[in-house]
Amino acid sequence: MLQGFKCEAFCSSPCPSRPGSDWYLVRVELIVTDVNDNAPEWTMVPFPYLAVVSPEAPPGSLVYKLHAHDGDEGGNGEVEYFLSDGWAAAAPATVSVVAGARPPQFSNSSFTISIPESTPEGQPFLVAPAMSFQKHPLSYSLLINPSSLFSIQPETGQVSLTRAVDFESDQHRYLLLVRASESQDALSSAAEVRVIITDENDCVPEFLQSIYSKDGVAETVTTATSLLQVSASDCDSDLNAELTYHTLSPDFSVSAHGTIFPARPLDYERPNHLYEFVVMAVDKGEVPRTGTTTVRVRMSNVNDEAPEFSQHIYRTFVSEDAGPNTLVATVLAKDPDGDGITYKIASGNEEGNFVIDSQKGLIRLRSSPPPRLQGLEYVLNVTATDDNASGGPHPLSSVARVIVGVDDVNNNKPVFEKCQEYRERSSVLENQPPGTSVLQVQ
Repeated sequence: MLQGFKCEAFCSSPCPSRPGSDWYLVRVELIVTDVNDNAPEWTMVPFPYLAVVSPEAPPGSLVYKLHAHDGDEGGNGEVEYFLSDGWAAAAPATVSVVAGARPPQFSNSSFTISIPESTPEGQPFLVAPAMSFQKHPLSYSLLINPSSLFSIQPETGQVSLTRAVDFESDQHRYLLLVRASESQDALSSAAEVRVIITDENDCVPEFLQSIYSKDGVAETVTTATSLLQVSASDCDSDLNAELTYHTLSPDFSVSAHGTIFPARPLDYERPNHLYEFVVMAVDKGEVPRTGTTTVRVRMSNVNDEAPEFSQHIYRTFVSEDAGPNTLVATVLAKDPDGDGITYKIASGNEEGNFVIDSQKGLIRLRSSPPPRLQGLEYVLNVTATDDNASGGPHPLSSVARVIVGVDDVNNNKPVFEKCQEYRERSSVLENQPPGTSVLQVQ
């Protein structure tokens, strides 16, 4: 109990006794005095209070020892005992005294105990002790023993199981009646024992199916779309049977109720067009147990990817005098969705010198009329368009550039542009020395 304490207080007002100071210190000591606010409480055991006395006991013989405790201090905590005449300031204790022999008394009038279902057979889980007023040895037995599930040690009163119990299949509450007997005087008494079997987290969550499958999931499915439902059960009870679901797959998520959702965009273009992952069901036991199942999601194709050329830019050369049908270049594209592809020269072929095989991607010079190549190079923009066989809003296409360089050929002879003028103006005087300039031609 708190009897006293000290504290220090500061004051910010001007202190008359200390001119010029704007604070001063006051030390206060408080002493708490006790108040008689606690009533005495009886501390004897067992209850009820029973006693025996020999019919031949002389005056002054001890019959029963009373004891009470008062929580107050000093004189307020001192206890006096007296026999009540019907009125008392505190609750009286009633002592039943019998002159002669009296049956044994248990430490409690009834016992209640909870034991886990994992309690081993033969291991004592309760002692139901009794006392003999005659100081005679006692023998314990079970008057009520449901299904002979329990046994008791005759000498000690220790109660144990005769077999293992299972919370999931056995009943959960049992009522026993224990008897304590004095063989010498044939005196006995009985006490009730209530045994409650509690659940242990001994069941592993089990899924209804070892494999869950979902086929034909479009790769355009959104993360808000539920794909399928998994479900598990646990034969335990309460928190031991409450389950949560989890997966380590980065591609999928699972709700608290076992609904599977995509966690990000899915792709048809993966091995076997299949996602396979594990879902776990975990109970909420103190030591959680886990069950697992396999989930397989098979994708269906959607035309969501354009064809891809083997190169973004193709470079090639062709002679300027190349004839009709000369092979110039080959372009190649593949469609990730597996669709068919059609090739087309989209631009750069305004003179029509080039043609392309729409299925094979072969670029040649035209057959008729004969091609006429001019300039240093041609830049052809070639498109690859899928046939949308995998299904989609519309066909998809991509573009590659084909740069065709034109090689020059020596197929033109020199030509004098002013031949007639040279003929008319060319003359030289006689007797000119060697090296004299006559005429400059080009």
